[in-house]
Formats: sequence, C-alpha cells, structure tokens
Amino acid sequence: MYTLGYLLLAALLLGAVTTVVDSVLGTIQLSGIIKKIPIIGSNWGLIVAIAMCWFLKMTPASGWGMTFDQDWQTYCANGAIVMGMIPVKDAVISMVNKGFRM
Repeated sequence: MYTLGYLLLAALLLGAVTTVVDSVLGTIQLSGIIKKIPIIGSNWGLIVAIAMCWFLKMTPASGWGMTFDQDWQTYCANGAIVMGMIPVKDAVISMVNKGFRM
C-alpha cells in the first residue's frame, strides 16, 4: 500500500518537475528546439522521469522486490513506472474530487 502512495506522489512530483524544466527551457528558448528532435521530443516526459529518478535516487520498484543488475536499468525502469502512474494519479485526484462534492 505504501508503494502505491509512493508512486502516486512520485507521479505528482514528476508533473511539477516537468513543468519547471519546460519553463526553464522556454525561458532560454531551447524548448522548441528540443521538442523538434525526433526521438527526444516525442519521449520528453520519459526522459525527465528517468532523470528525476536518477537525481533523487528513487527506486519505487524496489517495493515490489524488483532489482536490476546495473544502475541505469534501475533508473530507466523506475522512470517508466513513475511516468506510467500519471493517468492513475489523475484518476485518483478525479475520484477524490467527485467524492467531496455534495
């Protein structure tokens, strides 16, 4: 249960980190250039998620006992898992919002 909460909070954090990174890149006018690069631009959210997991040393998959041989595999898998949790986070927030309406 704690792992699910950890993943939901990590997905929430990813939204904030992506917003800040996009804002900084927009300020220095690199956002458009980066998003036009074929592979980088279409996977920008995943790249930011992997970088966030690497920088913060996040390993939410270890809550399920998932281990990898090398560090880069750990951060790539965890970044993909955190990014995959964004729709779940949105659904949970929507569910909570609907539950509080009377």
